[in-house]
Amino acid sequence: MNNVTTMKTNSKVNSRTEADRIKALKNQEILDTPPDGSFDRLTKLAAKLLDMPIAIISLVDTDRIWFKSKYGLEVQEIGRDPGLCSSAILADDLYLVQDAKNDIRTLANPMVAGSFGLGFYAAVPLKTKDGYNLGTLCVIDKKPRTLKKKEKELLKNIADLVIDQMDLRMDARKAIQHHHKIINITAHDLKNPLSIMPLLADMILMNKENPKAIEDIGLQIKDAGKRMNRIINELLSSASADGGKIQLRLKSLELTDVVKGVVESNMILARNKGQELIFHVVNECTLFADHQRLTEILDNIINNAIKYSPFEKKIYVSIKSRANSAVVEVKDEGPGLTMDDKKNLFRKFTSLSAQPTGNEISTGLGLSIVKDLVMAHKGSITATSEGAGKGTTFILELPLSEG
Repeated sequence: MNNVTTMKTNSKVNSRTEADRIKALKNQEILDTPPDGSFDRLTKLAAKLLDMPIAIISLVDTDRIWFKSKYGLEVQEIGRDPGLCSSAILADDLYLVQDAKNDIRTLANPMVAGSFGLGFYAAVPLKTKDGYNLGTLCVIDKKPRTLKKKEKELLKNIADLVIDQMDLRMDARKAIQHHHKIINITAHDLKNPLSIMPLLADMILMNKENPKAIEDIGLQIKDAGKRMNRIINELLSSASADGGKIQLRLKSLELTDVVKGVVESNMILARNKGQELIFHVVNECTLFADHQRLTEILDNIINNAIKYSPFEKKIYVSIKSRANSAVVEVKDEGPGLTMDDKKNLFRKFTSLSAQPTGNEISTGLGLSIVKDLVMAHKGSITATSEGAGKGTTFILELPLSEG
């Protein structure tokens, strides 16, 4: 009974592992893609350097083995069963068959016993960073062969280059997707405030004799302008960070003045949600920093607290000094952070568990930009939370001015 139970358990594990492997393969979006010179050069290189007539980059799908690149072979794919590649991906290292006709693992294989007459096979699994073997880089000959130690290492090194090419290909695809996402989000986010401005202008014309109404409309226009400005600044800052071109215009400034200005500029957003922004200064602090960049950092943190906090909650902003650092804390009574949120908080395009409470939209760039700008100032930023529903505190630390 124990043996039967063990077999069933192992079967489930193997099935789950294979399903995950297939998912990892599909995520590559490489199956059935056109020929690619970067892969073709690698199969040709493997064949020439090892003096082999055939070299293949093969990917093992659910029911077939598809060749991304092949040298010395015209076939595009073969059935998965029986297949040498299917066996090779189960290995963690070089899978070597030196004399296929006399090797118990392969003597009944159709490629060996049939008209093809395979005599030698060596394959290195193509393993992803997550540990999934997607296929192999293999070399084939119709006669028995041996591989020297240096030749085995050479085949493994070329297999590493294949994986590098696959990673580069996926990174490029993700970059394109991210750019499309930025364009879509930006177009949507800019469209909303832009679309209401003509309406607000008409409302001003209709309320020429009502100063209070015009004041309220003016505040709405100011809010819409700030939202558009924030979106544009995030995009420009992200582009600068990606290009390694963050330039700071440093000067001596009073931190209280900067934080107070950011708090006041966000008051209307907080009031629209019935929230209370509470500003407290424990110590005055002087910094040597970039005024505009520091404003961006603080505006993003405080704006996020407003965006993700429920209506009619309090948000606390405080300044104090600690050792040689100025510390700004922004504490909210919002949904808090999960463990996954904490891991991914400052990564680009990451969706966190919390959702904006007033239908606001985020580019997913803000906190990653904040991290880059803080690091450029030789500071640090962290976030603490006791868990879901228990609020979040962002802690910004920047070096105090030495003068």
